[in-house]
Amino acid sequence: MQEDKERPFPPGSTLHACGAEGRAALAKHWRVSRYGAGETVVSECEPGDDVYFVLDGTARAGTFSGHGREVFYSDLPRGEAFGIFAAIDGEPRSANVFARTECRIACLTASQFREVLYGNALVTAAFMRYLVDRIRDLANRMAEATTLSAEQRLSAQLLRICERTGDNTGLIARLPTQQELATLISSQRESVGREMSKLKEQGLIEREGRALRLLNLRGLQAKLGDM
Repeated sequence: MQEDKERPFPPGSTLHACGAEGRAALAKHWRVSRYGAGETVVSECEPGDDVYFVLDGTARAGTFSGHGREVFYSDLPRGEAFGIFAAIDGEPRSANVFARTECRIACLTASQFREVLYGNALVTAAFMRYLVDRIRDLANRMAEATTLSAEQRLSAQLLRICERTGDNTGLIARLPTQQELATLISSQRESVGREMSKLKEQGLIEREGRALRLLNLRGLQAKLGDM
């Protein structure tokens, strides 16, 4: 993993949490492949159980509805992992994953992954946190879907995916499309468009090309009430 030593994985990412020793233990087994933007890495319901790590670029996980509409789950940036569920329980894949941008992705077999997972305390802790984060995220999204309005759900999502640029400002460098946001907040694209316009009129957000600047984080947070 020589070429990654000069470029640390982002703090908070799964590979960063594994520590240098844990990453080295995983890298002993993995093989690295490159994927072009839009290329499929794994397909939903396929029987494979390999585990993957995004070394460069961004992948995306999702599925398709019964009507053939893509349902976007989450983006997987550099340092994140996927395929863990199948490696642990042996069940078919629960999502499609494709390269959103050009990607360099490492892969190792389920048995190799489990060998490191059960033998390295830092890797064990990193993946316990990985699973807990996903449970919390699911619980939060279920609570938002049942208790918040579309405006509140959109505000919560924008706060979730922005990077702070100051005490009360933030930036989403590459804003998801309105359809992607609608999927993430269990809404409709037209509703997202209306709510984005309202937030802009209220002076809370401002478009900058493909980016979105959040001008008042506290104002967006206030919309969530006591949540």
